[in-house]
Amino acid sequence: MDPTEISTLPQLADALEQLRRDRSLSLQGLADAAAKLPARGRRRPALPRSTASDLLNAKSVPEAETVMTFLAACGIHDEQAQRPWLQALERAATQHQRRPPGAVRVRDARPRMLGVHAAIQTPQSPEDTQPGLGEGELPLYVLRDFDADLRTKLTLAAQQGGFVLLVGDSSVGKTRALFEAVKATMSDWWLLHPSDAEPLREFAARPTGRTVVWLDELQDYLDFAGGVPAGQIRELIARGVVLVATCWPGEHNKRMALPDDGHSEPYANDRRLLDLADALHVPAAFSPLERRRAEDFAGTDPRIRVALDTHDAGFTQVMAAGPELIRHWNQAPAYAKAIMTAALDARRVGAHAPLTREFFIDAAPGYLNKRDVATAPSDWLENALAYASRLLHGATAALTPVPASMGTIAGYQVADYLHQHALKARRREQLPDTAWHALICHHHPDDTGRLADNADRRGRDHEAATFFQQLAKRGHRYAARRWIDLLAEQGLVEQLRLRADNGDGYAAERLAGRLAIQGQVEKAVQVLRDRPDDSDEYAILRLADRLAVHGKVEEAKQLLRDRADNGDEYATHRLAALLTEDGQVEEAKRILRDRADNGDEYATRQLADLLAEQEQVITETKQVPRDLADISNEHSDHRLTDLLAIQRQMERLRDRAHNGDEHAFHRLADLLAGHGQVEEAIQVLRDRADNGDGHAARRLTDLLAEQRQVEQLRDRADNGDWYAARRLSDLLARQGQVEELEREVVAGTAGAVAALRRVRFGASSMAIDS
Repeated sequence: MDPTEISTLPQLADALEQLRRDRSLSLQGLADAAAKLPARGRRRPALPRSTASDLLNAKSVPEAETVMTFLAACGIHDEQAQRPWLQALERAATQHQRRPPGAVRVRDARPRMLGVHAAIQTPQSPEDTQPGLGEGELPLYVLRDFDADLRTKLTLAAQQGGFVLLVGDSSVGKTRALFEAVKATMSDWWLLHPSDAEPLREFAARPTGRTVVWLDELQDYLDFAGGVPAGQIRELIARGVVLVATCWPGEHNKRMALPDDGHSEPYANDRRLLDLADALHVPAAFSPLERRRAEDFAGTDPRIRVALDTHDAGFTQVMAAGPELIRHWNQAPAYAKAIMTAALDARRVGAHAPLTREFFIDAAPGYLNKRDVATAPSDWLENALAYASRLLHGATAALTPVPASMGTIAGYQVADYLHQHALKARRREQLPDTAWHALICHHHPDDTGRLADNADRRGRDHEAATFFQQLAKRGHRYAARRWIDLLAEQGLVEQLRLRADNGDGYAAERLAGRLAIQGQVEKAVQVLRDRPDDSDEYAILRLADRLAVHGKVEEAKQLLRDRADNGDEYATHRLAALLTEDGQVEEAKRILRDRADNGDEYATRQLADLLAEQEQVITETKQVPRDLADISNEHSDHRLTDLLAIQRQMERLRDRAHNGDEHAFHRLADLLAGHGQVEEAIQVLRDRADNGDGHAARRLTDLLAEQRQVEQLRDRADNGDWYAARRLSDLLARQGQVEELEREVVAGTAGAVAALRRVRFGASSMAIDS
């Protein structure tokens, strides 16, 4: 029996018995042959007759060392020759393990069901093709340069649990590579492919060992309602489970980016989850060595020959018919192109669920000229869907029908490769009103949040308000707050007042903010004091912050002084910061010293920071009630680093940075930039940012903005960096580039809507809406 076909203990025993007979060995002969084997480590191999008898009668699961000795006694010494037998032993030993619901053995998994793209089909040439080769559902696998690294990561994960992630664009071969690597390293494990986040959470509640959890296109699981809690993934890894996933670079980058100061962090859980992953980036094109490997198969698989001979696109992209998808879209008849473009736009702004016929009927007119709308034949949609869902080279279609039941189509989903292409090709293209209307009327509830955020970023206030209102009715707290923001931005004061009177504290704050900015500070304070829900004691302090941001500094100071005089520590700290920003440094120092003398540690640190900024730490540290070293080692180190920067001691800063002082690294970058060595500073920051340093990424973005490097900022924004997107919007606003900002608004760039409003209407007008 072929050892690769063994899965049970009796089958293993029968195969070993047949091996013994083929070698004409008795039980005693086995024992004698084992005694002559060389020592393994410090132990001499032994195979007593009773042990061999138990092994051949399948009385119990044998030790691996026993099987290795048996094989060596039969003349199979080579480690590679023994490996299939030891794998058979492992299968037999784990056959009894509980099968997770819906799981299959890795060796039995179907790659197409796991997300591996179908390959193009080509006419077979009998005279050029060897029979039995290259004719399967998938083309022969061409080893990738990163395969060794990937399989090492999976082997380590199999030993102790782990999470391996491949990051790469659509159709670069990441899913196929992952499938081949998992099959090569864990063929006998269970493989679970959850349809969404809910089955994954159910498995996490009762996990099974020796299970691979397959999460192709990880963003689909993270975007699902409720997402995937990072804590559950951590627990699965601790239980020895191996998770494998793929993800697009843009989705990965935006989830790993640190949030802008003062803004909510929508991807906090996702960043913690991705921090658990051992990530590997898949290049977009074959290397010269990979192409040489592919040449070895080109004679046996015509599809590989076609991909190698197509020079205007990558090997893996051609194999998945990606370029043909783009041509099919660009050359489509008017009605087919209209529904395909509507589907791509809908996916671009967050509609992930299948799109219905009703959506296409309502959206299509916005993508057609008036004549085509007026003269559309009765079967225009059927013909358009037939064209859009046509299989290209037997591999893929622009729109794929999704079943509701046997013979019934629930809707259509757009091809990933075409979607990723359209993300760039249509980035600055505005969705027509008909598309937004169709999305409002015909979207899936799971997509409401994404659609709301995208409408909000694109300045579609009416649509954003409608989506957020729908979410608010379902009990989403953030959506309810954003709905109130939109009421404030649209100047709907009476609706704000009504919600405030009904106990909505956030509505009361937004109402107070509008009143205060308009100069009605007393009325604003009264609104907050009259709140039905007075549980938020910091509402008036946030009002002071809002006043300060919008230039009402004296009013803000007075509010803070009133609170500070009543013993409010936070108001004192904020007042000192505001005084410092306004140039009243001596008064700020006096207030902080009073608090520091009363044991306020935060005030002590704030005072130390202020003194350091004035280059007075050396002479005035004695005035601080505590020695800086006693405050905290980390804070003291920061102060020393600040002093080195103030004194421009470049080499000492380099030494501290080299020894792992992250604060020294950032001050060094600041110093380089301040001395005109901007390119060096940018490169230093980029090196750190590319290695996952979020703070370096933010400082790099700030420096690019200071240097007005619009294109570099746009590149970072296009790769999912929200902070870069906001700084890009701010920079374009400062430069008065209205047309550029309008294009960024269409593309959904973070902060572009607010920046455009500032340019058009002026900061004073914007203040009312903020």
